[in-house]
Amino acid sequence: MPFRRFPKFFLLSLLALTGLLAAFVSPAWQQNDVINRVVAKLTTLHNKYPQEKVYLHLDKPYYAAGEDIWFKAYLVNAHSHQPSELNKVLYVELITPENTFYRTTAIRLDKGKGHGDFALPDDIPEGTYRLRAFTSWMQNFDEAFVFHQNITIWSPRKNDLVTSTAFTFKPQSGGDSVLVNLRLLNYQNKPLGQTSFSYTTNFDKRTTPKKVTTAADGKALLRLFLPREETTTPKIILTFEQESGSLTRTVAVPAPQEKLDVQFFPEGGHLVSGLWNLLGLKAVDANGLGKDVQGAIYDGQGQKVADFKSQRFGMGRVGFVPDPNKKYTARISSPKGIAQEFPLPVPEKKGFILSIDPKNLDNFRVKFYSLGFGQDSVGKPKALHLVAQVRGEVLYAASSPTAREVFQVDVPKNKFPSGLVQFTVFSETGEPLAERLVFVNHAPQVQLTLTPDKPTYKPREKVTLQVQAKDETGAPVAGNFSLAITDQKAVTPAPHAANLVSYLLLSSDLKGHVEDPSYYFSAATPEVATALDNLLLTQGWRRFVWKDLLQDKFPQLNFLAERDLYISGTLSKITGQPDAYAEIMLMNHNNPMSAIKLQTDDQGKFKFSLASFPDTSSIMVQAAKGAAMALLTLDNNLPQIQAFPQVPYEPVPAPYSNEVWAYLQRNREQLKLDQYSGKSGILLRQVDVRGKKKEEEYKPAAGSLHGTPDRVVKGSELTPGMDIMQALQGRVAGLQVTNGQISMRGGGSPLFLLDGSPVDASFIQSINTNQVEAIEILKPGASSAMYGSRGGNGVVAIVMKKGGSKENTPGGMSKMPGMATYQGVYFQKAREFYQPRYDQPDNSNVVMPDLRTTVYWNPKIQTDAAGKAEITFFAADQKTTYRAIMEGMTTTGKLGHLTTMFHVK
Repeated sequence: MPFRRFPKFFLLSLLALTGLLAAFVSPAWQQNDVINRVVAKLTTLHNKYPQEKVYLHLDKPYYAAGEDIWFKAYLVNAHSHQPSELNKVLYVELITPENTFYRTTAIRLDKGKGHGDFALPDDIPEGTYRLRAFTSWMQNFDEAFVFHQNITIWSPRKNDLVTSTAFTFKPQSGGDSVLVNLRLLNYQNKPLGQTSFSYTTNFDKRTTPKKVTTAADGKALLRLFLPREETTTPKIILTFEQESGSLTRTVAVPAPQEKLDVQFFPEGGHLVSGLWNLLGLKAVDANGLGKDVQGAIYDGQGQKVADFKSQRFGMGRVGFVPDPNKKYTARISSPKGIAQEFPLPVPEKKGFILSIDPKNLDNFRVKFYSLGFGQDSVGKPKALHLVAQVRGEVLYAASSPTAREVFQVDVPKNKFPSGLVQFTVFSETGEPLAERLVFVNHAPQVQLTLTPDKPTYKPREKVTLQVQAKDETGAPVAGNFSLAITDQKAVTPAPHAANLVSYLLLSSDLKGHVEDPSYYFSAATPEVATALDNLLLTQGWRRFVWKDLLQDKFPQLNFLAERDLYISGTLSKITGQPDAYAEIMLMNHNNPMSAIKLQTDDQGKFKFSLASFPDTSSIMVQAAKGAAMALLTLDNNLPQIQAFPQVPYEPVPAPYSNEVWAYLQRNREQLKLDQYSGKSGILLRQVDVRGKKKEEEYKPAAGSLHGTPDRVVKGSELTPGMDIMQALQGRVAGLQVTNGQISMRGGGSPLFLLDGSPVDASFIQSINTNQVEAIEILKPGASSAMYGSRGGNGVVAIVMKKGGSKENTPGGMSKMPGMATYQGVYFQKAREFYQPRYDQPDNSNVVMPDLRTTVYWNPKIQTDAAGKAEITFFAADQKTTYRAIMEGMTTTGKLGHLTTMFHVK
């Protein structure tokens, strides 16, 4: 922009720069009250309220039914990135697309590291799941600090059906008319022509299921109306009637494409009139993902001020000189069909601008402007203090004893380690005036290499890889690493998916979702550097807030660090008084001879370690004097963090790539091998076995008001560890589970019965599926009419096993007041990843195909003092390319990540 367009004040400020630089005190540490106070508060935060970060390395980016999710956990101190010793227990949860808990496990940590797995059943419902990992201590802080990772789980084993959809929205009064182009395929990528099904939705409660038949090419057109005020996640429920029973598929309806949110973020935090302002822009769609846009900024008179265009992930930048008496609006011109306007922040007549240029290789050029203040103007600082911190440690500080209108200073980048740097300018009273994030990316902290012993390998040939780890100076380092090797023909991760380095150095310290985070580490190009700076202009630091910190507003510590898992509780007398120094017995039903006696303390409390109990245990605690002579209550030591939707919310599923088709077809082939070996029995239900005894007709439980239910789900069909709501998903035609809530035929919540007695839905979710004999489903209408208006939305009746009861809840109470069953988690017993040995003779006379997609997984690779380790395994049958992803760290917190390829021909 030509100089003549800048205000006179701006030119005078530039002329003052030279003299002002001499007035700015050298950035050496000084005895300065403000800076010393900031350092003291941060020291208190680290010492008394230490935060942690956790990262999971997975063997694959997606999974299918019948497979195992293998993971390695890295727990580090958020300040130093050194392995954390604060907690020895890590909770890992598999969360369903409906944000309910599919399974929770506890992992034992040693020096901040642990590993485990989730075994996926053959009939797991399909969808986008989420892995979440955290320690008990992390519950004291914002849920944003918890590790999340979305994973797709496919379910190709139970049926041969793939749905493909495309949506078209047309705005109408009160909502959107929706056309759904649906196509049905099988797992050979062949169309399912002339296939009949019915469909309904969870948002149109007035319509009955509509019947449709696909054309020869497997296509069908569905017509819907989506109300504008709809608050639930809209879904279409497809029901297919088959000889083996009903099959239900749920298809999420994406938000209309025109729903867009665009925000503008002034550099430093303020839009101040009278000087050039740089603003970051961020555009996201209804799913929370970046949306590329372009448009222009207009003033109140409709005059164009500046054009803008996003550069990557919906983020970009724009600059202009605001007028103090005008308001500004951004108008979107692209993508076409989205003509929306978004207001910019109102310009301040006086304020502060903090501008940092990160382009120089060696220095950050920091400029700070105080605008609109007269000599006696209220709010003008008397002195200025510049502080730069990385992960809560102040590594640069400087002061200006007089607050001139502008100052500039060059800050060497070598003062900072790799990671986010937060620059903040404080007044003489310690008030934060402006802040800006920048990023330092030095050479990789740990350089990893994997060297094969051969240029290429044959199928089933032994593979030997030499591992070498060196630090940034080239010196060998000892470290702990994990390695996943997958078949590239079937497994292809996103090009710039998160990894250990991108998560710990970037994503874990930023507010909001970061798309493709490893892109920002992919190349040292101007394009990548600008995209990273755009990200930092729009997404802020989230570990603490200066104003809260300086006012001693520290987190409340409601959860303790855990060194072990415990059963704990209280024993009381029948009168309600604590039963002090009384004996209780702890028994494992799976090992009846292992009864343990404990004694309560003077308050009637007790606590016992679960470290020696396997994860297959079933523990009961009982008062030694008799279960009817005391009151026993177990504490609820389970994690307390609720599951909320995470970005992306409901993305439109992408068409299957060639790799995904190959992956799913291989999974169905693997099912045949699993059936042969006895690992899976899912196909046995489809086989007509001669001479099989006819299954007895199911009879409702004694005392039931209703007759034969519309559908019965036996307890043996329920997945252990899953809550009942989620266990019913996909098993009953017309029954939907949305955000943990059940409805039938688009109605409201059904009547829930437990052994014939009405109970709340929340109570049903607390029942252990192992105690369920059967679940009887009565659909709305004649089947549930005997329950009157209460059964108008249908009935879900749970029948407990003999000896089970509605009182067997996770709280631990049983029918006998002095007895309780522990319903919490145990330490997972780590399984070993299966590795076939083809150098040993096989006497089985059966040659089984080797269809592995993860051919090698090792979470415990330790390099020695020379930085070396060796691994061996055998290749599978496919002639393909193997992708190896290795990551980990040293004991001092130096991080390493490597992706490399080698070939099987």
